[in-house]
Amino acid sequence: MKSTIHLLLISSLFLMASCIETKKITYLNDIQQQMGEENGHSLQPLKVQPGDVLQITVTTIDKDISQILNPAAVSAVSTTANGIDPGYIVDSDGYINLPMAGRVYVKDKTTAEINTVITTELDKSIRNAFVSTRITNFKISVLGDVARPGSFKIGAERVSILDALSMAGDMNVTALHDNVTVIREVDGVKKYVSLNLTDSKVLSSPYYYLNNNDVVYIRPGKNKVFNSSKFVTLIPTMISALSLITTLIIVTVK
Repeated sequence: MKSTIHLLLISSLFLMASCIETKKITYLNDIQQQMGEENGHSLQPLKVQPGDVLQITVTTIDKDISQILNPAAVSAVSTTANGIDPGYIVDSDGYINLPMAGRVYVKDKTTAEINTVITTELDKSIRNAFVSTRITNFKISVLGDVARPGSFKIGAERVSILDALSMAGDMNVTALHDNVTVIREVDGVKKYVSLNLTDSKVLSSPYYYLNNNDVVYIRPGKNKVFNSSKFVTLIPTMISALSLITTLIIVTVK
């Protein structure tokens, strides 16, 4: 009987400790408690800013005109060769210079809006031009207590903070999941926000979806100094200590 009580007490202590630690390293702990659908933050389309690089493709029925309008497709050097993204760089005033369209203002416009503006300009001299625009220098950085910190290029216009962590190999178990910092520059001013990734409310944050050049910083926890191998070597000692404590409790109660 004593041995059974002894075993139950030890098991209970380990389960309690395990439960507490698991909550600290699990994403969206309360998501299973939410019935139905989670109303996440509506994705705001990316808006072009000075310094962005735009790949603009114009398709027409005239191949010669298409070559004039798409010089990057013919003569641009690839990114892998010199580290520079091919395309039209948005100047400090928010303009790009496009053949046959002239100087086009693109700051604070989405790629869809830019397509409309350029099409309208080209319609003055070209019929039935099809315009496609994408941001080629969209990247985010993940630093701190993750498996593979670094900068990551984004091929689409949508990336969440969970996507970013996946690219970085996820957080280490020693990382603080409830205090993740996102650094974002808006109109030349850097903004800092702390996100709690253990709470499903993060899905409604305007910082859940990342913008171009956002930086995600993962803070290491206090137990970072202890690696997993040292923790494993301490398990027998912990079991012995807990065994002694529970034995003393049983004897005292008796």
